[in-house]
Amino acid sequence: MPADRVGKHPYAMLPEGVRQAIDDRVGADCPRTDIDVGTASALSTLFFPSGAEKVFVKGLPLDHERVDELKAEEAVNPFLPDCAPKLLWRAEAEGWLILGFYGTTATPWAWYASQSQHLEPIATVLCELSAYPAPDIGLPTAWDRWSDYCDPADEPLLRGDRLVHSDPAASNFMMEPSGRAWLTDWSWALRGPAWADAALWGFRLILDGWQTPEQAAAWARTVPAFTQAGREAVVVLTEAEARAWEHMQEHGMTELEETIKAARAWAGYWASP
Repeated sequence: MPADRVGKHPYAMLPEGVRQAIDDRVGADCPRTDIDVGTASALSTLFFPSGAEKVFVKGLPLDHERVDELKAEEAVNPFLPDCAPKLLWRAEAEGWLILGFYGTTATPWAWYASQSQHLEPIATVLCELSAYPAPDIGLPTAWDRWSDYCDPADEPLLRGDRLVHSDPAASNFMMEPSGRAWLTDWSWALRGPAWADAALWGFRLILDGWQTPEQAAAWARTVPAFTQAGREAVVVLTEAEARAWEHMQEHGMTELEETIKAARAWAGYWASP
């Protein structure tokens, strides 16, 4: 699980060499807007090159404690499904790693309320993702991610060979006016069971969309792989996710009360007879 939120660096405050590396790729004096959403990138800026597609640029100093997440996102991008914005270029300058992605024409994040029109397109993406094989590039496994919060005997329940995004938060889905859903921020990609993202989506529907566990479960069940998962396995994963957030709070990460409450409600729903 990640460290605390990364402080933002507006483009104008970046070292000159970093700005120059970006300008060399998007054009000097390119119109731009700094993006406040997201917690794992110091630089999050959308550029509007003249006569070309938008470019979303994110970056971190190479000595930052979370730069491995950005490197992981770079490594997995060539193997991702079409719902993921493609990496266009990468650069290193003045001790920074910078990645330039295809910039979508979409909302900053999805709406997860029970009446939202975003939920069906997102469920479609999760259905497709549940059938997508994990690339053979040494991705961590679901067990690597959650084993600290499980009984060792639970390991077989979290095995799988599918590509798992593992963080289907509302802030990681972007919606085009056409209804197309984009799934961003793949730095936590895993190899794991086909149903894992749907299980984690249910927790996020409670946290980000204020849905009840019953409403969230109904949406999770629209992903066929989830309906085929054993209840015991779902209990193990949802309980492990709740424990992981509690662990972060115990070790100093702040403002997690609502997150833990939602994770506990979701885990409790599946643990109940």
